[in-house]
Amino acid sequence: MRTFVKFFIILIALLISDDSCMCELDVAKKTINVGIILNASDFTTGSSKDFLISDASNKKLKFTKGDVKIFCFKKGIRFEKHILSPPLRIEPLNGTIFANSKPYRGYLIVKKTRDKMNVINVIPIEDYLKGVLPKEVGACWGIEALKTQAVISRTYSISNLNKHCDTSDSDQGFDVCSTTHCQVYGGAEVEVDSCNKAILETQCEVLVYDGKLAQTVFHANCGGHTENPKYIWNWEYTPPYLKGVRCGYCYDSPYTKWESSIDETIIRKKLQNNNIEKIKNIKIKNKTSTGVAKELKISHSNGEFLINAYRFRLAVDAWRIKSHNFNLIKTDGDKFYFKGQGWGHKVGLCQWGTKNMADKGKTYKQILSYYYPGTKVERITYE
Repeated sequence: MRTFVKFFIILIALLISDDSCMCELDVAKKTINVGIILNASDFTTGSSKDFLISDASNKKLKFTKGDVKIFCFKKGIRFEKHILSPPLRIEPLNGTIFANSKPYRGYLIVKKTRDKMNVINVIPIEDYLKGVLPKEVGACWGIEALKTQAVISRTYSISNLNKHCDTSDSDQGFDVCSTTHCQVYGGAEVEVDSCNKAILETQCEVLVYDGKLAQTVFHANCGGHTENPKYIWNWEYTPPYLKGVRCGYCYDSPYTKWESSIDETIIRKKLQNNNIEKIKNIKIKNKTSTGVAKELKISHSNGEFLINAYRFRLAVDAWRIKSHNFNLIKTDGDKFYFKGQGWGHKVGLCQWGTKNMADKGKTYKQILSYYYPGTKVERITYE
């Protein structure tokens, strides 16, 4: 009888609960290690309250509020008259810890890499996201847009644990960096109430496809249609939810249309490893299935050169050439003029499209299912 009652209670709970909670994934590590200062000879740490510094030999030093300068040298790590054995652990007794005057939640680990140091912020993933969202989207955006970003940033974070560990050169000692290579992270000083609210209201929620964490890549503005990643990164396998969708929501957003000019000498210098001489013209060689430039043909005084359009953008100037979705490429003397649509690699979620969908009343789950069709929101358990 007890077994039947227990089963009945569980069944009722599942029926009345939100469908995002019906399937729970394997547990995930609760904290994430973020590389915030890399290859440094020195840096400043401290706190507005007392803090501790300990080393590999279990030596512990307590400091009152204030700053200390830490230096790296061949025999270890030095500050004031103390010489300590790396790695160091620097933690506040209350509040936040500082690294080069910026406050961070959690604590710091300092690892030695040859004659330099990597400063790593160890922080719970949910707190880490508070330093990510305001750097990745507009904090003034609608709550459903912010919740959308919270889910995909959380999913990305958990999927990319160990991204910077065990590399071909060495173990860099952290999971993700704090730049656009991973996700932009600004620490505690960038936190905003609206973003924190979105993180709390989606706490532990991730995006899943076929029982596995989805690859939640995103970009600023797709310019009208998201792209299949095989044209961008030469993936051998493209998940069905990333094959690209038509987006009618970012048409009136920043950088839906853009134009820029770059000197021929600059382009040639950026591509100098390809034996390119004086560039005569640059033309679109072929396009993707969505009509976006796939490959460019560069004609120069020493012949012709073919290059993937996305890699051309990254090589030359990814800030001035906002995307590889070119409407026009022309030359006038020693300058090349580019006109195009969108900003970023165009794969996955379009952030400005998300913002406008939310403004039109779409929920974060509707937005996620639109840009990642076939996925669903589920809950993760932290160990």
